[in-house]
Amino acid sequence: MKKYIYKIFALLIVFSITQSCETDEKTIDEVFAGLQRGGVLRTIEIQNGTFDFFNTSSEWIITVEAQDVENGDLLAEVRIYSAFVNDGVAGTENLVKAVPASAFSQGPIGLPRADIAVSLQEVLNAGGLVAGDYDSSDSFNVRFEYVMTDGRTYSNTNTSSTVTGGSFFSSPFKYSVQFFCALTDASMFDGNYVVVIDAWADYGEGDIVPVEFISDYTFRILSTNNLWINNTTTSYMEVTINPEDGSVVVSSNECFDTNWGGGCLDVTGYGSVGTCTGDINLVIDVGAYTDNTFSLVKQ
Repeated sequence: MKKYIYKIFALLIVFSITQSCETDEKTIDEVFAGLQRGGVLRTIEIQNGTFDFFNTSSEWIITVEAQDVENGDLLAEVRIYSAFVNDGVAGTENLVKAVPASAFSQGPIGLPRADIAVSLQEVLNAGGLVAGDYDSSDSFNVRFEYVMTDGRTYSNTNTSSTVTGGSFFSSPFKYSVQFFCALTDASMFDGNYVVVIDAWADYGEGDIVPVEFISDYTFRILSTNNLWINNTTTSYMEVTINPEDGSVVVSSNECFDTNWGGGCLDVTGYGSVGTCTGDINLVIDVGAYTDNTFSLVKQ
């Protein structure tokens, strides 16, 4: 969280002072390096975040926006890879398919956008898997690769954390796609969770966040271990699950009273949950700071 405030502050200094120091220049380079030197695929919306375990034609669908130094004109294609995750262990990655630049159309801010759909059957075929090779607790890692017209490629393997996890670019390139299982309630979402990604940086990777089942299809992500707010004992994010597809909506019960000078910030968001595994994958807005990836796995 704070790291983005500091970077924005550094940018304001650069634009308001005629003579900037070398450190300021390096800060700007760090923020924009992923955009100036290559390409990013900004996550606009995850329309469907899971596979139906009983329907191989079910699709994981995401809307992405291509951005490079030529406003997306350097995009040749997007290659999609998948790796089967069995009992928490990822196997060999395989090419699923390539989506050409012609599948993108101009979006509302002048950059190319596309809805990319990957079916369960496609990732099964790519991995050579058939019925019986997987169960509902397994999942797939789906990775995108930005292929440029000059042959260069960009993905999570050669971009900075500012690009992959940051709220400005919101371009992780890699996603966890889990199976959808029928839910009777949200009781599986209860206990301690481990932070995998927190682009807002209230938590570090590996930190523990308590989650509490409330009733029906609702659970709360408690603020107990959040060191950056004052109201840790009373505030929480309430998550409501759509039992038909595992999608969720998020809202805080009260604003998060920051202790670093950011004011009291409301939290909203959306995402999906692993209805077979209990994993939580969110994109949250904290006040005016939007599109922050927040992913948790059950301890």
